[in-house]
Amino acid sequence: MEINVTLLTEDLISFVHDVFEQNIEILHGSPISESVWYEYALGEKADPYETHFIILADEKPAAWLKINGLNSDVICISMLVVDDAYKRRGIGSFALKYTEEYAEKQGKKTILIQTTTDNIPATQCYLKHGYKIIKEMKYTVGDDILRDGYEFSKNLQNTK
Repeated sequence: MEINVTLLTEDLISFVHDVFEQNIEILHGSPISESVWYEYALGEKADPYETHFIILADEKPAAWLKINGLNSDVICISMLVVDDAYKRRGIGSFALKYTEEYAEKQGKKTILIQTTTDNIPATQCYLKHGYKIIKEMKYTVGDDILRDGYEFSKNLQNTK
C-alpha cells in the first residue's frame, strides 16, 4: 500500500464529513454538515494558523489530519481520524511521522495531542510512537460534555 499526503481541497470535504461521522461516537462529536466543514476548514471561518491534510492510501482518502498552532512554538494535532477501512494498517502511524517531519520543517520543537481517556486506540498509538502523557485533565469536546482526557507531548529534539 502506497501512503502519501495531500492538502484538503473542496472536493475532499465530503470525506472529512464522512470520516468524522463514521467516528463520531469515539470523538464524542455532534453532527456537522458539509457546508459547515467547508466554512471552518477552507472558507471564511478557517483558522489561518491550522492546516488540514488528507492521508491517501493507494490514492484513496484514508484519514484526515488537522494541525494547528502554526503561529506558536508548539504545534498541536487537533484531529486525526482514520477511515474504518484503513484502521490498524499503519495510517495513524504514518500521520504521526508526517506531522513530526512537517513540524521540523516549520522549525517547531514540540507536538501536543489531546484525546479522551476512552479513546484507547489513539492512546496506544501515541504511546507507541514516543508521545508522553504530560497531563491528565478534564475538557469539553464536541458534544459539550466534560470528559476525562490526556494531553500528550513529544519533544522533537530528542528523536534524533
